[in-house]
Amino acid sequence: MHSKAQIQPAPIPSPWLTPEQPADAPAGPAAHAHHDWVLQAENLGKMYQLFDKPTDRLKQALSLGSRTYYREFWALRNLNFGVRKGEVLGIIGRNGSGKSTLLQILAGILRPSTGLFRRRGRVAALLELGSGFNPDFTGRENIYMNGAILGLPRRQLEERISSIIEFADIGPFIDQPVKTYSSGMFVRLAFSIATNVDADILVVDEALAVGDAAFQFKCMHHVEKMVSSGTTILLVSHDVNMIRSYCTRALYLQGGELKFQGDCETATEMYMMEVKDVQARQFEHSVQQKDGGNGLDRVTRFGTTRGHIRRVTMGSGSQSRMVVRGGERVWFRVEADVDASIREVSINIQLRNTRGQVLFAQNNGHSKLKLCPAGRGKVAVEFEIDCLLQEGHYSLTVRLDDASDPLADLLLEKAVSVLVFEVARSDRLFNGIIDLHGLCRELPSPGNA
Repeated sequence: MHSKAQIQPAPIPSPWLTPEQPADAPAGPAAHAHHDWVLQAENLGKMYQLFDKPTDRLKQALSLGSRTYYREFWALRNLNFGVRKGEVLGIIGRNGSGKSTLLQILAGILRPSTGLFRRRGRVAALLELGSGFNPDFTGRENIYMNGAILGLPRRQLEERISSIIEFADIGPFIDQPVKTYSSGMFVRLAFSIATNVDADILVVDEALAVGDAAFQFKCMHHVEKMVSSGTTILLVSHDVNMIRSYCTRALYLQGGELKFQGDCETATEMYMMEVKDVQARQFEHSVQQKDGGNGLDRVTRFGTTRGHIRRVTMGSGSQSRMVVRGGERVWFRVEADVDASIREVSINIQLRNTRGQVLFAQNNGHSKLKLCPAGRGKVAVEFEIDCLLQEGHYSLTVRLDDASDPLADLLLEKAVSVLVFEVARSDRLFNGIIDLHGLCRELPSPGNA
């Protein structure tokens, strides 16, 4: 069973970072502007001592520091960030990037080797599957044990045990030793306990990937209720769609270092580019904030020097405009420049809502249109859609790829949220995100058939 020891950090000698600062920004006076933080870290690091053979560990202990018999391995190094109350913070990175180590430090399971961090409130951690469970105890007994570890008085636990058992939905197995549980039963019980102890901070490490689809929907609905009540969520996942859909902000870790903190679209795109090794070698720019005009002012871009999205516009009919009515036929026009050596390109658009969910995506290939740059490597394309969206604000992200190789599109440039536009109310009334042209008609009463 993992230890849940609390870390008691020393007083902080310098101001805390604010969440808006980039990964490498120093702390400053602006950090005092917000008082609603629940987690803050400064120069946080975790180092492990690696010994080549067991006897070296003994030699190290006997040397009293006069000699070194180990190699240093830094799982985390120089992390600076803060988390506000009510945020859903995503943490993404490849295996070995330090994600789980960071969560264990923030949950109080590990002590950092360097740096400091502070947290406010009760922390419930859903880390490694079944961590904190005694395998010989029944599910019911583990509920009482974990509730005590998390600081919940027994009287309150008695009041909630029925709802915990009901949410876990593992039937009579609740009174069987947890060593007899399947992985799905483990995560159901662990999630039910962690989300029913009035935690101020919930830490989740890939645990939701174990449950079936119905349980995942149930969990995410419960998480949304927790967030609306002010609970802070730290979510580690390799599922970029989950990070984009549920998180308000994200950290991207690479090799134990914080490479980016900010919007989820940028963080997940950097992760995806690292996963694709070929594209990672082509990743010549990290993140650019360019003042370019032509609808591309202050746009976050990724990519290489071999392609450039020059202009993006939208409108309806013969008019260019950023406010359209639901049901209108709307067009998006993209102009781009590419290196003269590129024989064919692909242009992709993604339409997202304010939560980052992809509502629609299309590229020229879907229309069986080949884009072969002519002359000096210039290309232009127009997409048209029926704007069957609910009223509100939406964004358009554009991606430019080298499609010369039929086996793999290689990213040239991506402009994130290049357009933010508004959909005004349409004449049709419906609930939800998109209008599916629903129709309701009355049928003859069964009694009169």
